[in-house]
Amino acid sequence: MNRLFGVVSVLLMFGCGSAPMPVVVAAPGHRDTLFEAEIISSSAPGMTAYDLVAHLRPEYLRSRGVNSLHDLTPPTAIVYVDNVKFGSLETMRSMSAESIAQIHYMSAGDATTRFGLDHSAGAILITTRIR
Repeated sequence: MNRLFGVVSVLLMFGCGSAPMPVVVAAPGHRDTLFEAEIISSSAPGMTAYDLVAHLRPEYLRSRGVNSLHDLTPPTAIVYVDNVKFGSLETMRSMSAESIAQIHYMSAGDATTRFGLDHSAGAILITTRIR
């Protein structure tokens, strides 16, 4: 009986022990980020950054509605390239999709917290391959 109790105790110790947690890396297809593998597989020669986003994540380009009764122009996301403010969405038409390593969409709340109140439609953060 003692032997059975010992075997069961050992099995419980091994069975209840915690296994090492695997490292989780966001895979292509994540809604907030376009990774390099997805960009490379989806881009065509001559494609701009704007075309790429319009094809893969068109929701990044949509306006979130009017913010003010005085200014009826709906706000759009502001573009940053390598952490430097680049401009409006239209500026992405001047960037080649081949030069992009990653595109991340930052929600309005996160963008307003990080960059200020003029980011009520969010921000698009582009990381280029060549820095």
